[in-house]
Amino acid sequence: MVQMKRFMVAVALVATVIMIATAAEVVTLGAAPAPRIVDGNCRPAQLAVTLGTPQGTAGTIYYPIVFTDHGGACWIWGVPAIHAVVGKYHRPQGPVATNMSRGAMPVRHRLVRGGAVSVGFGVAESGNYPPSACRARNASGVVVSLAPFASATYVTLRISVCTRLASTRTQLIVAGRTGA
Repeated sequence: MVQMKRFMVAVALVATVIMIATAAEVVTLGAAPAPRIVDGNCRPAQLAVTLGTPQGTAGTIYYPIVFTDHGGACWIWGVPAIHAVVGKYHRPQGPVATNMSRGAMPVRHRLVRGGAVSVGFGVAESGNYPPSACRARNASGVVVSLAPFASATYVTLRISVCTRLASTRTQLIVAGRTGA
């Protein structure tokens, strides 16, 4: 019985020490100054979406889609949704661009007035696919969105895309205007 009382006293003592240490840690953490948020996330009204200079590789042309800040400092990150379209009413042509960076962690980019980030929008040459697998169609442009930072924006871009399989690709945005 005496041993049981000693054991219970020891357990209570250890528990008290742990609670005091935890409380001290919480007080220490709570006393630290909160990080100061200098600027917020980019808003659609302050970003312009434009097309950069294309570059080609074996069977794929990469078009930089550029997001330029025309407002104050802000933060942006993510993968834009890009869809080839045709006509006045922007009818979709084929599937939305495939996200090639699935599983990768996005990097937060801080933009200042005039600063830019971009994405390399890849368009595989539709002639590389058999007509039965591809069913190529011409597009007059693309609709680009990067929620919540950039609203759906039409960018003129004359390309040929497959309508039966995804022949376009996108990825995480990167710093600069080249998409690379």
